[in-house]
Amino acid sequence: MSKEGIAQKSNNRSRKWTQRFLLTSIIQGAIAVSLTIMLAAFVISTPYAGYLISSILDNPSIGYIEITALAGLRLYFLAVVLGTGVASFFYHYFESHLGKNFDGLTNGLAWIHLIMTNIGVSFASLTMIYAGYIGDLTIFPKEIGGFGITATQSSQILMNQFIVPVGAMLLVVSIGAICGGLGFIITFVKR
Repeated sequence: MSKEGIAQKSNNRSRKWTQRFLLTSIIQGAIAVSLTIMLAAFVISTPYAGYLISSILDNPSIGYIEITALAGLRLYFLAVVLGTGVASFFYHYFESHLGKNFDGLTNGLAWIHLIMTNIGVSFASLTMIYAGYIGDLTIFPKEIGGFGITATQSSQILMNQFIVPVGAMLLVVSIGAICGGLGFIITFVKR
């Protein structure tokens, strides 16, 4: 093998975390775009959107249910797709510019960072999207496939059930981010 081939192989190995986070960001971006297309197709192809808008205009408190789904989608795009992509630049800086590798403890912290942040935010945001969708269905009249209950009943019966799981997953995300930050600090100070 030529010197260039060996150097290239060594260079690829030294950027393993950059590549892992970047690939994860690309995959999560594809999932987010697919989810957005599915949600848009649902809105376009059903009468629910028109009914939802008129319901929100009649009773603005209904809007919080829809905001749950939209906030979940926004969380997915910002925290999973963009956050993972930005984290890849941090790993790139350490691995390529500083020439420091993540090994041993810092390798474990990087794995925790990647897995816990992605699983936690994905679960939390998808749960929020689902809660918003189900919440919308609960306020629609039975004639168009809804449950025909009020926004207050929807909150008490259904929406409040999602608070603890979403909060727990955001705690998982925080632990993952803290581990990533510790990995950065340890790697930065090591010689």
